[in-house]
Amino acid sequence: MSQRRRLAIELLVLGVLSSGFLVLFPRRPISADLGLALFAASLVLLNANYTRTSIWGQWPLEGEQRGWWQCAVVTMAFTALAILVLLFIGIAIGYQGAGWPGAKARILHPYIPTAILVYWPWALLQQTLLQFYLLGRVRTLCPSLHPLALSGLNGLAFGVVHGTDLVIVFLAALGGTLWSWLYLRYRRIWPLAISHTLVATTFYYWVYGYDLASRWSAFLGRL
Repeated sequence: MSQRRRLAIELLVLGVLSSGFLVLFPRRPISADLGLALFAASLVLLNANYTRTSIWGQWPLEGEQRGWWQCAVVTMAFTALAILVLLFIGIAIGYQGAGWPGAKARILHPYIPTAILVYWPWALLQQTLLQFYLLGRVRTLCPSLHPLALSGLNGLAFGVVHGTDLVIVFLAALGGTLWSWLYLRYRRIWPLAISHTLVATTFYYWVYGYDLASRWSAFLGRL
């Protein structure tokens, strides 16, 4: 069986199973998402050598694209811009609700640092599945697509699996597209995971007013 046919069947099965799961369980506990992600990660690890050599090995990076520093600077520049936008939105929402004290309380929530530390492994896992696993296969199946088109396709898949909240779906697709483009260019996961962590955490606290740390603490307390 050719590599492209094998990957097409693999992604078709994955797409059908994922779609069925999302339709049957549109609202689900954290444990369901965590368990599914860990199961997927274990499968990725089992196939990591094949993915690294047979899939990504087809497109070796040029020397100037290998540096951590350049990847970190570019990624953090985009991240800082996104956080700045979220900051202004959060201030506006907090001020509208309770004036400047409300804005300050929303932006300087005491649990944000804790949420960032806890969210980072989750973001790293998602970026590994999205970039290392999925993007390489999409690129193998569609080798003639422009990098921006590949990134957009991968970002769209990332957005779709984020549930029924259209705002989150749109933002996840947008972020997924940018992170995919950066991965194609630099092939580095860690800066993307840090970016994902910072943007997602500030979005939930500042825009949605959603306390991630308390939710995870309650979940861990039930274990």
